[in-house]
Amino acid sequence: MNEELAKELKNYREHSNERAIKELIGSHNDIKNLNKLSIIELDVIAWIADYNLKINDLLRYINMTQGAISKLVNRLVEYGFVEKYHMKGNQKDTYLRLTNLGREVEAVHHQFHQELERRLEQALDQFTEQDIRITVSVLKKINAARNQLD
Repeated sequence: MNEELAKELKNYREHSNERAIKELIGSHNDIKNLNKLSIIELDVIAWIADYNLKINDLLRYINMTQGAISKLVNRLVEYGFVEKYHMKGNQKDTYLRLTNLGREVEAVHHQFHQELERRLEQALDQFTEQDIRITVSVLKKINAARNQLD
């Protein structure tokens, strides 16, 4: 049983929705350069949509160097999804906002996550509250054991 659980946890941890996201993106060929975006670039677009971010704020969300983040942001600007701006009276900090095209990209990304959430809810509907509580308890103990190694 422990081997089976470990196998499923590994599968969950290593699973990326990249293929499914790329398929969804591929179906939106009306948005130029959308198919060139990486998963992290899509996530950055979502963060910009949700928060009033400065370029430096992205360091909290992404495990990348400041130089790599600058390149990523510049690529999003070049594709026309993001624009940089300064607040009045503050020329030091560069803020980011989505363009109209960027909002379209974010809507596609959001659509994917809504569908994923719907499917996960369907999968969980077959379990009782007690089943879910037990699963949460097991996962908490596994995470606590792993955190002791950090």
